Amino acid sequence: MSTEDILLQKSQVFDNECRVVLDSACTIGDGIIRFNNKERQRAYRAFRELDISPSFFIPASGSGSRMFNFLYEWIELGKDTDVVSAFFNQFDLFPFASLVKSRKHRANIIHELLSESELNYGEIPKGLIPFHVDNGKIYTAFQEHVRQAKLFLKNDVNVHFTIQKEFENRILQNIKQVSKDVKCSFSYQNRDSDAYCFDINKDPIVNGDSFLRRPAGHGAILSNLNEIDSDLILIKNIDNIQHITKANLTEDIWGILIGTLKNFQEDILNLSKSYTLDGLISLNSRYQFLSKQQINNFTESKFNHLKRRPTRVCGMVKNEGAPGGGPFWVNNKNNITKQIVEDIQISKSNQQQEILRNSSHFNPVFMVVCKTDIEGNKLNLLDFRDDSKYFVVEKTNKDIKMKYRELPGLWNGGMSDWNTIFVEIPSQVFSPVKTVLGLNNIAHKA
Repeated sequence: MSTEDILLQKSQVFDNECRVVLDSACTIGDGIIRFNNKERQRAYRAFRELDISPSFFIPASGSGSRMFNFLYEWIELGKDTDVVSAFFNQFDLFPFASLVKSRKHRANIIHELLSESELNYGEIPKGLIPFHVDNGKIYTAFQEHVRQAKLFLKNDVNVHFTIQKEFENRILQNIKQVSKDVKCSFSYQNRDSDAYCFDINKDPIVNGDSFLRRPAGHGAILSNLNEIDSDLILIKNIDNIQHITKANLTEDIWGILIGTLKNFQEDILNLSKSYTLDGLISLNSRYQFLSKQQINNFTESKFNHLKRRPTRVCGMVKNEGAPGGGPFWVNNKNNITKQIVEDIQISKSNQQQEILRNSSHFNPVFMVVCKTDIEGNKLNLLDFRDDSKYFVVEKTNKDIKMKYRELPGLWNGGMSDWNTIFVEIPSQVFSPVKTVLGLNNIAHKA
């Protein structure tokens, strides 16, 4: 990395405005589709007629440390909280409880869970932590994703995980315990994409003989997705996996989203053979992928660009107060488009926060994406990223306050110029594990 790179990132962090301007929230009938039975059946029929096998793409490089933050605080401060009490009261219900030998003292339990010489759950990847128990056997998140992918796709199963390279052998051995015939591949976040960190004086922070750098967010794995040798890909986070006894609903939703994407591509292809604005308006009433402003200013040349874009169909669940991104109509230089937007991207102004508060749905990262255009031509996904939609992150490390730039998020600015369809899906298929207490939710039990 050159001095020019440092200066560019410094400017992005301190001088440029990277906020997203919300026009309105996407709602049912205005950006989000709620299927009736007939529409669901049409989508599922298209899925059953599919002649290619999709692949899974699972971001899984995060460690388990955040799941146990409250225990680290207990070690440091010794202060009991409601969360700490809940953890020990529910301890026997956790899938890893049987692996802990000493139960006499809280300190002993925490030592076994977090110590590097013991289970080391705070440092290993979240995907290696036991998530479920099924018929007396313990399964990690990696194992559950592979088991359920095989259950869904039956044959020719491909699952790709983005991971920390140093854990690859351990992850591979863990997966082989449940399946040896599933094709699993791995990739890593490119360290060249790591961001420079700056202090409050806007100077790059020195770390030994070099500058301090941090991973540049999940937007950095857009390149990993770009390199997957599969045109149809299912994206889901590592911690959003329900117990296998509840997998049927997830399978149905995958089928509906896949079928919706294939129907959309077929409908666009048919329209391209005899393009009319009325035909586009009719198509948009079905898929709600263009704003009213885009339709009013549409031309055949814009339709030709639309045909040559990648496509994504994203499941959206009802907003029940969970932090994170959601579906919005965004005003980008007077061009209103559909985007998934994170809280951190939104201005603190009353008007923008009012739109955020009134949003009805939440992004669970349950996505079907196609990396080819509607005629089957392979695309370079980096051509459809909006580099201006990066994140500015503020953190404290060893009492040093720092700021740095993360790349445009994988499903945010990283997919800015995609054909985007939002479909309402049931909240039962969204059960992320942000703290370890989440493992005792009903979604993770038989």
